[in-house]
Formats: sequence, structure tokens, C-alpha cells
Amino acid sequence: MTDLSIIIVSYNTREPLRRTLESIRREGEGLRIQTIVVDNASRDDSAAMIRDAFPEVTLIEPGRNTWFTGGNNLGFTQAQGEYTLILNPDTVIQPGTLQTLLAYLRAHPEVGAVTCQMRGLDHSLQRTCSQVPQFVDLLLGYTFLGAALPFWRAQRRTQMWYEGWDRASTRAVEVIPDSCMMSPTPLLARLKLFDETLRLYFTEDDICRRILNAGYAVHFVAEAVILHEEHASTRLVQRLASQVYFDDLILFTRKWYGGLAALALRGLIAPTRVLMDAAQRLRGERKSIG
Repeated sequence: MTDLSIIIVSYNTREPLRRTLESIRREGEGLRIQTIVVDNASRDDSAAMIRDAFPEVTLIEPGRNTWFTGGNNLGFTQAQGEYTLILNPDTVIQPGTLQTLLAYLRAHPEVGAVTCQMRGLDHSLQRTCSQVPQFVDLLLGYTFLGAALPFWRAQRRTQMWYEGWDRASTRAVEVIPDSCMMSPTPLLARLKLFDETLRLYFTEDDICRRILNAGYAVHFVAEAVILHEEHASTRLVQRLASQVYFDDLILFTRKWYGGLAALALRGLIAPTRVLMDAAQRLRGERKSIG
């Protein structure tokens, strides 16, 4: 049986993706790995690069942008591994990481998802992991209420982002980044992986909440490390990404806190959306993929 299926969704990230696939090939020693790449209609010859340089990779080309959630769900239909790793195309696997995460999950059947230390390409620590955001956190984080109540906002952020934890120790958390998330494949199948009504954002908050609700724990494993160049795809279309971010925020709120909460939040963030879009338009940022 295949030990691990690795699913990567890529959009115009040819060179970062090449580094990622090289690191999987290099660091997968002793493991039976299936690597699946879903190419979301890239225009930078990413698919050709995979065909030429990585013939062992299962390449899926839907011919359109399936976004993060749709692409991963599409890739998951081909997953044959005992465990599945959702991985970004801007990551570099470090020595021993895949083996460490697999061994941890096998030793802890009560754990439904794990991640590892994430560091920038310069090896600077990225402070990942958080608690599941409550509705009050969304209000304080995205509306004028946060500016009006700064001490409360700071207190909530301190609690939510585990202030004081240096990410050097393994521990239970609530939300891990789905840029590097390993889980038992049967559990992800039972959960139907990602909710495709969310396209790019709040996907990790949503799936980790569902893993917790299913009775499993979520853990950060400090002994494993990947390097992560953040936002390699979305920086190309930052104005579009901002629009999707706010749309996903409202959808996440409606799903977990109800229609009235979503309606209230939509109204309160409207001024922020207008001002941000105007600033991005002046900077010449794109609002479409084409």
C-alpha cells in the first residue's frame, strides 16, 4: 500500500513548484509516495515542466481555475495513500519531515491532522497555528470595532495566536495551516475534504473545526520542518485575492455563526472593502486571472 499521497494545487508557480517536487523526490527515501499535482490552467508552462522533469507525478489538468478547495478535492479523488498530505507549491521539504509526520500519526491514532514548523526560505520562523476564530474575533479583526476596542482585540489575539509559545515544542492546537496538513486518508474521505463554497481562505479554520468536531485532535509537530515561500500564487492577482478573501470570510461566518451574523459582518466590513479596493486599483493590481 502507498504510505502517503501528496496533493499540490498550483497556479503559475512553475519554479517554486519545481523546488517542491525536487524536495519530495529527495526527501521521500524509504517511503512509498504518490504525488498528485492539480494545475489550475497555469500559463507559465508548469504542466509541461512536470511532464518533462517529473514523470512519476500524477498530473491533473482541469483546464480551468478550480481554486484551492476544488483543486485539492479533485486531486483527492486519485489519492491511494494510507495518509494524505495537503501541500502548497511554494514549499521545500526538509530532511526527515515526511517520515517524522507519518510516524507521529501512526503513533497517535487520536490525532486527525498534523503540521510542522514552517520557516521562510531564509529559515525565519513563521508563527502558524491558532484557535478557531469565534464571531467576536471576526468582528474585532475586520471591522472598526477592533480600533474602537484595541485592548479587547489585543487580548483576543494573544489568546487566539498562542502568544508566548515559541513553536519549538510539540503540542495540541485547534487550527493548523493547510499549506502543510497531513491526515489519515479515511478521515478526510469521511469529511469530504474541503468545503468548495470557500475558495481560498478560512479553509483551514473550516476543516480543522470539522476534524475537532469529529472527535480528533489537531497537533503541531515541532521536530519536523518545511520551508515556505508564502503567497507565491496570490501575489500575481492581489486585488482578486482580496475580493475572494472577504467573500470567503462572509461564507465562513454564515456557515458557523448563522445568516444574521454574516449579514452584520458584511455591512460592517463594507467600508474597509471599498477603501482597500480603491488603494489596490491605484497601485494597478489585477482583479482577474486572465
